[in-house]
Amino acid sequence: MVIVRRVKPLPYWITPILALIVGLLISIIILYGMSGGQITPYDVLASISYGFINIGLLAKTFSLLTIVGIGLLVSFKGAIWNIGGEGQFYIGVLVAAWVSLFSGLAMIGLAAKTTMIILGLLAGAFWALLAALPRAYLGVDEVPVTLMMNYIAYYIVDYLASGAWRERHYGYYRTVTIPQTTWFNPIKIGNIPVTISYELLTILVIVFVGVWLLFKYTSLGLRIKILSSNPDLLRSSGISVPMTILLALTISGLIIGIAGASYLAQVSHNISYPVEEKTPVYGYTGILVAWLAMLELFAVPIAAYIMSALYNAGIQMQVIGAGGAAVVNVFIGSILLTYAVLVTTSEYQIRIIRKKKR
Repeated sequence: MVIVRRVKPLPYWITPILALIVGLLISIIILYGMSGGQITPYDVLASISYGFINIGLLAKTFSLLTIVGIGLLVSFKGAIWNIGGEGQFYIGVLVAAWVSLFSGLAMIGLAAKTTMIILGLLAGAFWALLAALPRAYLGVDEVPVTLMMNYIAYYIVDYLASGAWRERHYGYYRTVTIPQTTWFNPIKIGNIPVTISYELLTILVIVFVGVWLLFKYTSLGLRIKILSSNPDLLRSSGISVPMTILLALTISGLIIGIAGASYLAQVSHNISYPVEEKTPVYGYTGILVAWLAMLELFAVPIAAYIMSALYNAGIQMQVIGAGGAAVVNVFIGSILLTYAVLVTTSEYQIRIIRKKKR
């Protein structure tokens, strides 16, 4: 029995569609079994339908997941597997909180918000660079390094949120709420505010267009794409492979750091302890967004919309008492595992070779 590459792989668009369908079916079976029949398929499907049509909830999650997904796409295009989006996200949150709470800029809202975004992207880039250096110059696998740095970021944020930055008046284990002058301004439909802001929408457009220009018109974008398929070609052309790796991973972290700073200004407005239990896991969910988009930039918003709907479906199931916070992880994990299996089987097949008797 041997594993061989398919002569004609399955069409690339089949894999994400099948992953969604099969992953959701697996989720329904798991939730039904673990609840002893209390969570019915109807509950799951009703929650998913709610997730797809609740535009207010979708807008917030969609915009942030799109930014994170685009950031991860940059490194994934070069076969640099940045699993550290969660850490880069929260380092962006952390420095944005410092700007809002301690820099003295909060009195000038525009200056504070601009500084939060700039320092957030620099912090995310720096956190990614720490993992990129051993990958580029020592050949250390970036997957365990970036994953480990997620937990280092968690512990740093936890230390500050439960210690020096802790809110003292009410005794909650969280930071002080950032001043409203540093909040993003929600877009209003009539007199009803929705969960997306002018600032976040502007950032989303800039990030999307910027990455499109990167891969469409710049030599760096071309080098990143070649890196995934033929790094020897870069070497023979006199192009530094380590520098290309550094730039791909650093740009990825930079974009995710922007998402982290935006999350603080748009959604959370404080940091709760312990962060590893309170996190919306956008850094991990963004991996699935990039993969479901098959690393196609214009497909990232579609994948982000689908994952946002499933994310909100999990929240809705918690509201109706049909499960805890882990429901969201059941959806994400089932689809991610199914996707990994389907990607492998779409490109490879198992053949049984029998030896001829002499």
